[in-house]
Amino acid sequence: MTKEEFKTFWTLTYPDTIPISYLFKKDYSERWFRIHSLPDSKRYAESENEWKILLERQNQIITDIFGENEKILLVTGEYNWDENATFNADEEAVFKPYDFILLDNIDLFDFKSEDYNKGDFYKPAFAETIWNSNQHDRLLKEIANDNLRAFFISINKSIIVAPYDGGIDFVFKNIQTKDFYKKQYENWLSERVDGL
Repeated sequence: MTKEEFKTFWTLTYPDTIPISYLFKKDYSERWFRIHSLPDSKRYAESENEWKILLERQNQIITDIFGENEKILLVTGEYNWDENATFNADEEAVFKPYDFILLDNIDLFDFKSEDYNKGDFYKPAFAETIWNSNQHDRLLKEIANDNLRAFFISINKSIIVAPYDGGIDFVFKNIQTKDFYKKQYENWLSERVDGL
């Protein structure tokens, strides 16, 4: 996939947002839900057993939704206050297996002037890869430890899978698919009314 093809795909599939995962729950709330990675909504793993539970949960639900050997995109990026700075995936060793393609800078002030200042930019990048269970565990652990941000997209199924430090956010193609998986994994949902 080229940079231009990604831009076309994103514009057609997710026109109401930009590729920054914390925005998805608000911009696609009707197609969004969240699971927690640990029992009792514990945020961070503190033992080998908790890491085992976290990775088992995350791999189980992502594999259930994507399937094995699914072609996916890995999307990441970084905030930068210098428009001319470049995204450097090599700074994160966990990104070494992925071949990133840089996307155009996003002017955050133009996107949401009430939240950002002039000169605030986001530098996104994406890589094509394959989803197989446990293949991306190192990346999932880094995200779970809040060391970096990244999310996955199945182009074929129009599903976003956005792990974070505490769980995973999902944005599905439609409400029916969301409701199906939400019911399947109801034991992993938050007890909060807002689903967070």
